[in-house]
Order: sequence, then C-alpha cells, then structure tokens
Amino acid sequence: MAYELSMTKKNKSDKRKQKQKEAIKRSRQRRQEKNRENKRLDNINTYGRSLTRRQFDAYCYCRMPLVRYTTKEVEWYSLFKNRLLAVIVRDVTDQDYGFVILGRDSRRLFRCIDLCESFFKTASLARKELAKKLGASYLGNVKDIYPQDEVEPSLHLFESVIPESQQHDAYKVLANEPRYEAARNIISEIANSFIDNDGHYVREFQSINFQARLWELYLHIYFHNEGLSVENNHASPDFEVSFFNEKYFIEATTVNPSNNDKRPDLPAPESDEEISERLNDFMPIKFGSSLYSKLSKKYWEMDHVKDNPLILAVHDYHNSNAMTWSRTALSEYLYGIRTRLKNGAAEVSVIEKHSWKGKEILSGFFYQEDSENVSAVLFSNQATIPKFNRMGKIGGLGSEDIEMIRVGYLYNPEPNALRPIPFSKNVDDSDYEESWSDGLIMFHNPNAKLPVNPDAFKDISHIFYSEEDGFTGIQQPYDVLGSMTFVIN
Repeated sequence: MAYELSMTKKNKSDKRKQKQKEAIKRSRQRRQEKNRENKRLDNINTYGRSLTRRQFDAYCYCRMPLVRYTTKEVEWYSLFKNRLLAVIVRDVTDQDYGFVILGRDSRRLFRCIDLCESFFKTASLARKELAKKLGASYLGNVKDIYPQDEVEPSLHLFESVIPESQQHDAYKVLANEPRYEAARNIISEIANSFIDNDGHYVREFQSINFQARLWELYLHIYFHNEGLSVENNHASPDFEVSFFNEKYFIEATTVNPSNNDKRPDLPAPESDEEISERLNDFMPIKFGSSLYSKLSKKYWEMDHVKDNPLILAVHDYHNSNAMTWSRTALSEYLYGIRTRLKNGAAEVSVIEKHSWKGKEILSGFFYQEDSENVSAVLFSNQATIPKFNRMGKIGGLGSEDIEMIRVGYLYNPEPNALRPIPFSKNVDDSDYEESWSDGLIMFHNPNAKLPVNPDAFKDISHIFYSEEDGFTGIQQPYDVLGSMTFVIN
C-alpha cells in the first residue's frame, strides 16, 4: 500500500515536471519565433527589393537641387510591389546616415512622405531603422496615393484624346508595339513631373507635333537630372531653369520634314560623299529656318526673360536617320566656318552663304542681326523613341524578353584624331552606361550679351569659337555622336 502511494506521488511529480518542461519549451519556441519575426521585420528585404541607382532614377523625379549637394544617396529600394520607394542617404557634412520614404502623389509622382527622425552612424543601422518604420507604419497600411500640395492634373499620354486617323505614325508605333514597352513606361513616369503650361501637350504629343513634344520631354528630364531647378512659371519660352542664383530661359525647336513641294527633302544619304554634299547647304538651310523663326519672336524682350541668358534648343527630325549625321551642319551654319578632311588633313574655310533649290540664306547665325540676344544653341540628335526605350530598359521598366543592340560612333578624345570610334553594345551588358546628357552639345555665341556659364550644364559638351583661338571647348570623352538601336524580341 505504501509502495503504491509512493508510485502515485512519483507519477504526479513526473507529470508536473513534464508539464513544466513543455511550458518552458513552448515559451522558448515563442521567444524564438518572436525573435525570428523581429529579425524578419527588421530585414528591409521583407518589404521589397533593392534597386540600382539607374532603376531608382527611372521612378524618381522629385529631387530638389540643393539636396544633391548636402546628401549622397547610397542605397535604393522598391517596397510593397513598387507602391513605395525608399533611399538611404549620407549627410556629406556629418557623415551619418538617414532614410527617406517616397509615395505617389495625386499626379502619381513619387515624392517624400516620411523621413527618419534621427541619423545613424552606419548605413546598416539606418537600413534597420527603415525596416522598423516600414513594419510599424506601412505594413498592411500602404496607400496608392498620398496627396500633397499638387494642383496640376497628371498627363495620361497614352490615353487617346484624338481619333487614330489623326495620330502621328511614330506615336502609334510607340503606343502600341510591344518592343517599345520600356519607352512607354519611362515616358509615363517622366510625364508625372511635367507641367503642361498651355494645356495642349497631350493632344500635340499624339498628333502632328509628336516629335517636338518628345524633344521637350527629353529636355525636361535632362534639366532635372542635371540638378537644375525647373520652374516653368510662364507659357514661353518653354523652360525656365535656375543654377543657384543664375536663371536661364530655353526655347525648344525642331527641324521637320519639308511641306514645300518645290523644295522637298532629299532622301537619306547612302555614302560619305552624299553626306558631305548635304552638309554644305541643304542641312544649314534646314537648321536656319527653324532657328531664324525663333529669333524673330524676340523672347529677350519679354519682361520675365530680360537680363537673363536665352538658349535655343534644336533637334533634327527631318528624316529617320538624320540624327546620325547632321550635327556638323549646325556648327557650320552657326559660326560660318567649315572644316573638312582633304588628303588626310583638316581644311578650314569661311562660309558666306548657303544656297539650295532657289533658297539662299546667310551663314553665321551668331553674326546676324539680333542674334547677340541668343546666348547659345543647345543641340541633340538623340531625343528619339529608341533613346527612351534604352533608358527604360536600363531602369528595369522593360520586358526581359526584349534585347537591344546599340551601334554607332563615339567622340575620339585623341588630340589629333580625325575620325570617331565605332562601337556596338548590348544594353543589358553590366558595363553598359548611358545618361540623358549623352550627345547634348552647347554651341556658345561669341557675341552674346549674356553668356552661359558652362558649369550650369556641366555634363554635356561645350563649343566656343573666336577668331584668335579658333574652336575650343569642353568635349565629353567618348560622347556618342550618333547611333542606331536594333530591338530583338
């Protein structure tokens, strides 16, 4: 009997100990699960994925110019399936780290919606604090829109506002062909930050003025990426930008296909000899028509433009391959100076006029009446659908099934070089580099009343001319002179 009682007590004691062990085990498991969950929530990858700087730039068009001088971005993130963005920054003065969270405003432009409350010694600590903030404030509570102070409606460039029969052929290609998905996506993102001052941008983007509006969009994103403050408080000129306390006005224009039956455009050249022939007179007259029409508008007399440099920005769209060869003609027309290769050496001559099919104009735009009010001419041959397509692909906005091969010619930085450098590159290559400033060149007016400070446009090439020194300038090494892109599905 005593033995049975002893066994009963032992069994009860063992059961209590077993229950205690199980309770301790469950408690330990809960702590471990909580620790794992805390680690998961403290891991930024729980909420999204890291981006490259170029991928982040494809979405972010809200950077204020001064921020670029006070902080350096070091890490970039897409969060909650790209509904939010975030960036880890380093304060350049104190060398500590913080973060910024961005959401879309009612124009669908990504803008700051949250900031770190304090800075941290390392990027790792800032990243961990960012993850905690996301878990505490945004997990399960992310909004598609975070309205701020915006008043302008967003631009929906690919929602038809005119009948298809009135749409520009290039617009229809851009809007509908799968191979240009990357271009469509990045153009839509850029348009979220674009202000339509005259209210006609979408209609003209889809119709006969498609290329002129594409050029304006290109200039807009270039100015933004250059770190200039884009203000655009007036309907004209097209752009008003500031570089610290310097203000510049830019009016965009394009060289277009001829509508004159008596002087139809020449077909695309098929040899070096045909290119040289077109550079002599045909193309200078094309450029001259566009630039002179802008000169005659006398923007410098407007109250808001007075006492500020005026820049004319021109792009050649007169035929589909003109962008690869017409640049030389602009320089010759602006300065009235021609440089040609003859017997392997450069031959320089003065040009007095250009004549073609009954039309004659004076050469030397910068030496004509009133031209001293134009501070410079900005030129590009790359504001094209392929350019936006490549930049969209680089930014991760295009299909992985699409491959792009770019071929063309680079500026040769060798002092005695007379010919450019050919290149061929896959846009998906890890070492492929391209920016919005590529191919932009500013021709400075030697007679300008208000010269342009080259530091305001530091990432592009600059050309100067004087009778004493000839041509001088700042040429971006290995700048793309012209290219073509082959899209492979």
